[in-house]
This record gives sequence, structure tokens and C-alpha cells, in this order.
Amino acid sequence: MKKIIEVKTSPLMNLWLKFSDGLVGEFCFSDYFKCDTDISRKLLDPTYFSKVKVNNEFGCIEWPNGYDPDPDVLYAIISKQKIIVNEKVVFDPSQGRDAWVRE
Repeated sequence: MKKIIEVKTSPLMNLWLKFSDGLVGEFCFSDYFKCDTDISRKLLDPTYFSKVKVNNEFGCIEWPNGYDPDPDVLYAIISKQKIIVNEKVVFDPSQGRDAWVRE
């Protein structure tokens, strides 16, 4: 698992992340996450979105309500690498909100 060691927010739902292996990058959260569930809708509020913190115990980011996107997915977004499981692409960050590959 990739560990996040630092996070910063900027306007328009942008996240800047630094990983333990030195990878650094920024992306627009809403380009990849729909925020269409009860727990994720709060992230649409810029004040709430800015409350994201690094959970050092687990190496992830999280919001006060417990929303915590998978660090491996965030790493794939920043590094622009696909996630492959059992020789099949399951996540392709070049597809934005449609990054989860469904067959």
C-alpha cells in the first residue's frame, strides 16, 4: 500500500498529495469521485473539503465523517498508472470519473 504523508487543499476541490516514496502531485477530486453518496456529499462544501487530514496510522487521508479514499487509487491518479488485478485493468485514471473499469 502507498502511504500518504502530506495533504493540502486548494479551491475547486483540488488535492495536493505527497507519498512516502516521494511522489508528489495535484488533481481535482471531483474529476475522479462523484460525491453522490451520503458520506461523500459533504465534500462538495469547500469548507468541509478543506478539513481533510492525513491519518498517519494508516497512511491515508480522511475527512471528519470517516470518508477515506484508497491511497492506492490516489497514487494511481497522481502517477497516471493503471491498477491491474489478475491481469485485468480495474482502474484507469485516464478515464476520469469513469476510471473504474467494468466489464
